[in-house]
Amino acid sequence: MRTILAWSGGKDSTATAILARQHGITIDDIVTVMPDPFKCELDFKKRFEAWMGQAVTVIPGPSFDEYFWARKVRGPHKGTIYGWPFTVFRACARVMKWEPMQRWAKAQGEHKFLLGIAKGEARNILAPNESLLVRFGLTEADARDLCERHGLLNPMYAHFKRGGCVRCPKQCREALRKVAELEPEKWAWMVRHDADSPVTFKPGKTLGQFMCNNGGCAHTLAML
Repeated sequence: MRTILAWSGGKDSTATAILARQHGITIDDIVTVMPDPFKCELDFKKRFEAWMGQAVTVIPGPSFDEYFWARKVRGPHKGTIYGWPFTVFRACARVMKWEPMQRWAKAQGEHKFLLGIAKGEARNILAPNESLLVRFGLTEADARDLCERHGLLNPMYAHFKRGGCVRCPKQCREALRKVAELEPEKWAWMVRHDADSPVTFKPGKTLGQFMCNNGGCAHTLAML
């Protein structure tokens, strides 16, 4: 049975890799999906690969751009583009992350995933999959500490509470201002194509309207 690490770049899955090294647990494959990564995430991936001495396989799937411009093939809005993902649902994660991962996994024969689920998290782990964090009793705080001690804490944590796609509409204003700072080209894309989306960036608000609430847009828009 092949052992596969589902690596997101976050503290829990990275700590899982560290534990595997510490306890002599063989990882046959390390896989991830990156439909809309930050540049610093790509740099961190290279550093993680060097530390592991093992490449991370990026599973092919739709990019954020492809999702945004894809046209609906059924329903009352057939022919229109998808545009911004709905913030209430997670269809974007299903299309860009879960489905590509599932398709890849089905082609791998007998296997189990090592999952980045910490001790105390209310998430089910279906056999034969396993969490090394649970096995060795590490909480989320322990996982972060382990990453820090090995110099493997994703630099995204210096800017955001959690990771995600650069252009995700679920982000708050503070996070979006950081997006404009870290990824000016993608931020410019967001502003440029906001009006192209049949779905508003936030419920009832375009990106511009959301960022300009309480006069908060001047500094961010000046970055473009």
